[in-house]
Amino acid sequence: MKKLIIVSALGLSISASCAFATQLVYTPVNPNFGGSYLNGAYLLANASAQNDHNNGSGYTAPTALERMASSLESRLMSQLFNDAANGGEGYLKTNDFEIQVVNEDGMLLVHITDILTGETTVIEVGGLTSTSTEG
Repeated sequence: MKKLIIVSALGLSISASCAFATQLVYTPVNPNFGGSYLNGAYLLANASAQNDHNNGSGYTAPTALERMASSLESRLMSQLFNDAANGGEGYLKTNDFEIQVVNEDGMLLVHITDILTGETTVIEVGGLTSTSTEG
């Protein structure tokens, strides 16, 4: 009889707990996925604390002098190509490259030499016509 009471008490407690069960509802934590915006700082702090990687890019911003030198080189190369397109020739030497531009009868030839390796590249651009007219 004692076993019967224990088994029936156990059965009642199991059936009673099932009667109060509700559906499980997922509530997002991350504010990017619908969670509370108050969780943002907490999640960022946890992620930063767990981040064992350095920036890894190794990128350092150029100085003002480097930006000016790059801008000047770009301007000089642009002028060199414009002069060659108008029938002229030109040569430009930078820290890394030697650039020679020649206009041969409407064919623009650009000879680029890498100073460090000595490797040479030739680029041919066709279709240039003379802009000067004789009158």
